[in-house]
Amino acid sequence: MTRIDRAAQIVLKHYKFDQAEFGNPNIQSQAEILAVGRIVSDSPLTEYDADLNPDSLFLEASRSGGIGERVRLDLAALDEYSLFPGQIVCFRGLNPTGTVFKVTKQYNIPYLGAPVMSIDDQKSYRDQLGGKDALMKVAVTAGPYTSSKELNFDLLSKFVDRMNNQVKPNTIIMFGPFLDVNHKQIQEGTLEFPGIEPQPKTLDEVFKFVVAPILRRLTCSQVILIPSTKDAISDHAAYPQRMLERKQLGLGKTFKCFPNPATFSLNEVLVGCSNNDAFRDLKDVNKGEFLQQSRFNRIAEHILEQRRYYPSFPGGIKCKRMRLLAPDSSDRYVSGADLHVSYMGLAEFPDSLPDVLLLPSELKHFAKVVKNVLVVNPGNFVKLNHNGSYALISIKAPAEADLDKVSDDAFLNNIWKRARVDIFRT
Repeated sequence: MTRIDRAAQIVLKHYKFDQAEFGNPNIQSQAEILAVGRIVSDSPLTEYDADLNPDSLFLEASRSGGIGERVRLDLAALDEYSLFPGQIVCFRGLNPTGTVFKVTKQYNIPYLGAPVMSIDDQKSYRDQLGGKDALMKVAVTAGPYTSSKELNFDLLSKFVDRMNNQVKPNTIIMFGPFLDVNHKQIQEGTLEFPGIEPQPKTLDEVFKFVVAPILRRLTCSQVILIPSTKDAISDHAAYPQRMLERKQLGLGKTFKCFPNPATFSLNEVLVGCSNNDAFRDLKDVNKGEFLQQSRFNRIAEHILEQRRYYPSFPGGIKCKRMRLLAPDSSDRYVSGADLHVSYMGLAEFPDSLPDVLLLPSELKHFAKVVKNVLVVNPGNFVKLNHNGSYALISIKAPAEADLDKVSDDAFLNNIWKRARVDIFRT
């Protein structure tokens, strides 16, 4: 079953529609139908060629719901909307001419439920932390970890000292790139590390002999590494991305290597991580109240509603315009969000929303609560040739008074109510 067909079943069950109401939006009809499909642009290069606008949007049906055909959308009857390429939507409307689907109403995809825990879980996690007033500290960083001029990891070394001597977190979550494949010295092969003999011969050895010794000095109980598609030490350059090889990189058992994206638990906290810049790549068309909403909040809501860490499709395309001495200039397309389409199912949320959603972006750092989910962008550890930022999340131990009871032995985690996020400069 395709993603569009699964969404149709979710909408059918949630709104209690009749199956007979669903139809093919490409077929001429004078009667209103329900149509579930994917928003697509009239040009795959719209992000570069022109601004996305309501007239450039089409609806792509599934194979079973419309043999994969596309129809232009008329959104004039809607008072408000926020749409982007790749978004799965449910519309009510009609196609009187056979060429344009006139939308009269949009139905939101229902959100997944929130994580819960039992009374026994509360006590266990509280005792692990050392009492009801104890805090679980989680530091979050995102690469690159060196300036764009030289591969110097002094800033990372100072960060390790700060973690060991001052912050003392329970867990550190580190996103790549650890060695940026686009770094000038890596591309030119002009790597030299004074004081290291013999000199590293491969990029894996650069990490093993230069970066790993710095990371091994960390004294916290666990360090979680999540790769980037720009990581020179990763053998998989598409998203979703397999995990790094811990032993091959010379790291000990306190290090955990997870794929990109990943969902895991830290005590009672369900953490979702994705290292693909959705805030930069997602280009949406808005009308009504969505125009007044913060773009960060709006995109975070899209991610949660779509139940996918990276809902934009196709991925963002980067273009560099090369200015030459000749009168003509040339355009060179470089890698953006390289999506491994066959495996995009691995980028979907599990059975519930995460408590904490970590989404590194090259845009400005932030921490927001969106639909009771704590959404954090720690910012880049180094921004070009300047110091960047990292995040420290402090979560109070669970206590029954802070939680909402949903059944006899189930309580909502309510991490957003008992968490604090601090953003620090590196």
